[in-house]
Amino acid sequence: MLRKSSKSIAAVAASVLLSGFVFGVLEAAAVAPTASPYARCLAQGKTCSTKGDMKQAIQHFQIAVKENPNSCEAHLLLGQSYCKVKQFIKAKDEYRRAIRLGKGNKNAQMANQAMMQLPRNILSPKTGADTRMIASMLGLSRVRGADGASKPTVIDFYASWCQPCKQTNTALDKFKESYGDRVSFMRIDVDDPDNERIIDQYEVSPIPTLVFLNTEGEVVTFTIGFSGEKGIDDGIKKILSKG
Repeated sequence: MLRKSSKSIAAVAASVLLSGFVFGVLEAAAVAPTASPYARCLAQGKTCSTKGDMKQAIQHFQIAVKENPNSCEAHLLLGQSYCKVKQFIKAKDEYRRAIRLGKGNKNAQMANQAMMQLPRNILSPKTGADTRMIASMLGLSRVRGADGASKPTVIDFYASWCQPCKQTNTALDKFKESYGDRVSFMRIDVDDPDNERIIDQYEVSPIPTLVFLNTEGEVVTFTIGFSGEKGIDDGIKKILSKG
């Protein structure tokens, strides 16, 4: 009889201990920090995107961007979602923000590559007579050669992490030897916060982008990406042409 009572008491004690342990685990789970609204919306957006529900995906990514405006990943994902529903201008804006925020990280590089696939008319930097005012404000129209005459200018928008930018720079080094006395060459690092104004003024999107300014500071042509030296040579000849 005593043995049975001892066993019963031991069983009850074990049950109480187990219940206390389970309650403690549940209590710990209840007070454990949950995912932030940003992380939750990012995850939900990815799930909706995988399922092809782009309307919901966009809504979730929009909230994620609002919760964390400095998230390169959120802007990239929102840009990709806009692109899937063919809202290309909105996609470009989000890709640009991702590049600016990412400073060459994986998401920034993906944003640059994705932007290269957008329609060319959306990617075009600002051109035409209105760009003379930009050049004037930046002092570019005052660049002069040894003879005192105004020099045309080639502006290279680049980043150190961008492989096509390195190819463009190698090609530009050759043209500097050929045209250096007649043409001014500038390089603008898009990751430098001090350059945000000129990038926005010329509405530069993916990199590399070259803009070619004539002697009056007007952007007359441009190239996006690197497809060889011919496009650069054609641009230089165009800004050197008096016609």
